[in-house]
Amino acid sequence: MPKSREHQNSLKRAAIAATTLTLLEEYGGEGLSMRRVAERSGMSLGNLQYHYKNKEELLSAILNDFLTQYLEENWGERENCSLEQIFLQILTHSSFDSCAIVFKELWSLSTRNDSINGMLDQFYQQTHELFCQLLTASCDFSVEDEKIARTVNILMPFLEGYCVTKKALQPDPEVLAVDLASLAENFLKNG
Repeated sequence: MPKSREHQNSLKRAAIAATTLTLLEEYGGEGLSMRRVAERSGMSLGNLQYHYKNKEELLSAILNDFLTQYLEENWGERENCSLEQIFLQILTHSSFDSCAIVFKELWSLSTRNDSINGMLDQFYQQTHELFCQLLTASCDFSVEDEKIARTVNILMPFLEGYCVTKKALQPDPEVLAVDLASLAENFLKNG
């Protein structure tokens, strides 16, 4: 049975998204062009523009999917995990390095693109909420919601910065996970 046009378009869009993310990693936001995406996707520029009229529309569409997937993979539910285990899973996730490259490009693009900036704002708000839920679930003691939120306010920028400094500093992720868990627990109990 032939596949529906909608299904075929969905498959094309998925291939375009994968190609775009690969090119974003290879060339950065400034080196990403519709022509380059079309060529690497094995289609004409006109065919690509049928799906996405310009670079901004393409980036907005694929980044929304990328950010959603990133949240699910990195900040999804982790039942019965200690703080140390949560940090170790985040710091050693298999997609950490490639995601860091994409995020650096997103930060850069967001300064010139309100749509991407809005998506990043929403992403960070969702991440904050999920991180608060993870900390609450991992604590074996009672903690006020405000303390959880303040702790996450400290940890999120650290984890974002870690993706930039990881290569240069080469910290042991297991030791770092223990230290982060200790800092977080100390702040939650005494902060």
